[in-house]
Amino acid sequence: MRIGVVGAGFSGLAAAEAVQRAGHDVVVLEARDRVGGRVWSQTLPNGAVIERGAEFVEHDQAEIIATVERLGLRLAPMGMAYADREPQGGLGVGRATLLAAAARIRELLAIRGADPHESVTAFLEGLDIDPGAREAILARITISSTQPAACLPATVLGSGNYLINSDQSFRVAGGNQGVALELARRLGSAVHLSTPVHAVTWSDDRATLHAKGFDLEADRVVLSVPARLMHTIHFDPPLPAWKQAALAAVAYGHAAKLAVPLGTLTEPSATLSTPDHFWTWTAKGADGAVAPVANCFAGSAPALDALQVTAGPQQWLERLAWLRPDLALIPEDAVLTTWDDDPWIGASYSTALVGQPRRPTELIRTVGPFHFAGEHTAVGHYATMDGALRSGRRAAEEIISKT
Repeated sequence: MRIGVVGAGFSGLAAAEAVQRAGHDVVVLEARDRVGGRVWSQTLPNGAVIERGAEFVEHDQAEIIATVERLGLRLAPMGMAYADREPQGGLGVGRATLLAAAARIRELLAIRGADPHESVTAFLEGLDIDPGAREAILARITISSTQPAACLPATVLGSGNYLINSDQSFRVAGGNQGVALELARRLGSAVHLSTPVHAVTWSDDRATLHAKGFDLEADRVVLSVPARLMHTIHFDPPLPAWKQAALAAVAYGHAAKLAVPLGTLTEPSATLSTPDHFWTWTAKGADGAVAPVANCFAGSAPALDALQVTAGPQQWLERLAWLRPDLALIPEDAVLTTWDDDPWIGASYSTALVGQPRRPTELIRTVGPFHFAGEHTAVGHYATMDGALRSGRRAAEEIISKT
């Protein structure tokens, strides 16, 4: 069979490589001029590798860990933990008090669970915990979810990475985009870059993808496109109303990253600016030495507005200098990455919202020749590289099982 794959992010490439290994003819059409989607690695002039998109690999993310090993790549320990950040600013809170508050939240979640119709803000305001700890935890969740805490359901508190977790994090040695590059290398000439699909005509057992430069007829199609962009592709006939509704219901957050080279070496660290809703970290690189760069991530539209990212990095650099006066920043070489202005996503990653539960069953469900992939379709680990890879493998298994 000929399999068409729309999108060369982690999910699309994982699906394509899996069905190719199963003996099928595969063609991948990617709108960008590179592979990887929201995974984008870059090497600075000082040799530091930065991740302009997805960055962290965690211990419980079995799919990406196994994929990295299978592809002959390796994971590099970062010397710091994604979920363990020292809060600065705001009301202030000591580590012991913060740990006690996190333990109390976990205890209550274990006893009575969380209501998806109750916001994180309302849940935490109802607890007898230290005000400074509450403020820091709200900032932490806002940043990583890329949505204001008042919009997030209390259920997100059940994720081990949304409260304090000191397990060391990892990155792919040489850059996370290496996973996409190796998958694409194995696919060879099957991958076509700068080839956005703008229309699809289809029947129950066949589809034709109309892209820039050519049309592709396929027996099955993997649609590995962010849900928020599916409406930009004209389907003839239209996708069923229930599928369109499920795609339209996927919520996305807003985030930006800032990488600032350092003039002197430092130690691994993770610091959260409670009032600014961003955090910064220094971490080990592939060689085990701390890379000479300060990495920053800001989450939620109000945070990006306050940091004035649309005007450039200046305001953020000033707040970073306040947060970490110990770092020898080289501001003139800073690299700012925003995703809201990227035409092929226009946001960060999928999120949950209060009273609007995720609908992975409907997002996954096939339609005619179409199989759906992407981090937004992942049942577990959505909004992560692991979830994207899982979704691609699942789509491939659906196709293989039908042959």
